[in-house]
Amino acid sequence: MFNKSPSLLLKCSQTGIVWLFNCFEGCQHTLIKRNIKLHQINNIILTNLHLENMAGLMGLLSSLSLSSRIDKVNIYGPPGLTQYLQFARKYSQTTFKYNLLVRVVNYGYISIGPSYLIQVHRLDNRTEELVYNIIEKEKMGRFKSTKAQKFSIKSGPLYRNLKSHHSFICPDGNILSGIYFTHPYAIGLKLSYTTNVNGTKILVALSSKAGQVIF
Repeated sequence: MFNKSPSLLLKCSQTGIVWLFNCFEGCQHTLIKRNIKLHQINNIILTNLHLENMAGLMGLLSSLSLSSRIDKVNIYGPPGLTQYLQFARKYSQTTFKYNLLVRVVNYGYISIGPSYLIQVHRLDNRTEELVYNIIEKEKMGRFKSTKAQKFSIKSGPLYRNLKSHHSFICPDGNILSGIYFTHPYAIGLKLSYTTNVNGTKILVALSSKAGQVIF
């Protein structure tokens, strides 16, 4: 997270892809200082269309055109985002060497890989302010290798299938059920992110279910 700024950065350890929430003025210089490679940024998410949250957006999009390793960039934000980008692109006479996909969101889910989802909510009906819940999916429990050894189960494909909760019938008629060889599912991390510090019913409701709230 960037101190004293309305931006949040998430990097997926599995894929290396970076998700950038809001893009303040000078954002790309801060990214470089934090040793974040610009070509890793494939997704930009805006909580609103306020200037302080997107003043550095066009500059960043222009810089991304300099990288030959980028073929697509997704931008998510509230209604009005498409019109803003069309106007800004025309006014600045900027061309992009990659596919720029604009996704206007009000509510729903955004998939960010096999392990995470982003839940989108409008803060209230009076504004286009969005609240994002970053949700880590449930993790499968650890495999009980000691218990498997007691049943003389050898490490290999059978381990993998038992971890996936498959069941098997042994030659002696006994049934091996994978659910008994794994620990319970672990609840994933949940973060709520918004730049609005004024409490509303939806924000209070979402915050109460989140492990951490970021303003």
